Amino acid sequence: MHKVTITREMKHEVADVWNLLDEFGAIAKYKPGVESPEIVSPDATGMGAQRICHFYDGTSLKETIVRYEPGRGYSFDLSDFALPLKQATSHFDVTHAGDGRSLLAVTLEFTPKFGPLGWVMAKLMMRPMLLRALRGLTKGVDDHMSTGAIVGKDGALMAAAA
Repeated sequence: MHKVTITREMKHEVADVWNLLDEFGAIAKYKPGVESPEIVSPDATGMGAQRICHFYDGTSLKETIVRYEPGRGYSFDLSDFALPLKQATSHFDVTHAGDGRSLLAVTLEFTPKFGPLGWVMAKLMMRPMLLRALRGLTKGVDDHMSTGAIVGKDGALMAAAA
């Protein structure tokens, strides 16, 4: 299993960051590359909630919440994706950093396909790519919360959210 983590300090209260993250169907507001999310479960958030993220490049993946701690964080399993992975789980956790600031930690744990060759590919190629993606995600959360603008395809800010 491989693990990558990015932590970003933000000038936003924990409750405000949590409210954005807890809106499970709103990931396109802050995640670069996500064109449109689709809630596919009866519940829009909480344990068992599921969404499909449709990306600008035409690909998609499914995410299912498997750990849910209101006001603190959640974890979700990724499935139905084209990446060379056997398994992947992402964790979002937000904590107080004092003086109206918060820390957002995003972790991705994954197991690559292809045995030892996959392990090497994960270390050399996938890890740097995934770290960039997590940096983009945490920056997107911060940018969206600071401006109200939607984070677009390549992380560029678009129009303010309605």
